[in-house]
Amino acid sequence: QTALVRYGAVISTLASAAVFALIHGSVSILTPIAFVVGVLTAELYRRSGSLWPAIVAHVVHNAPTVFLYALL
Repeated sequence: QTALVRYGAVISTLASAAVFALIHGSVSILTPIAFVVGVLTAELYRRSGSLWPAIVAHVVHNAPTVFLYALL
């Protein structure tokens, strides 16, 4: 995202979210969800200037899935 900020906040956020989605999801229903999470975490990073709020949001988003996998 930092490398793309010269193109503006919207472009850098959407492009980094697209990369996040492609890395985190296969071409399925999960890709749009990963894109939304990518937009939210990119905005958290952009607005705070720190990666930690984005990391915490990512952990909170993944926690229910990890919990369910552990249960099963």
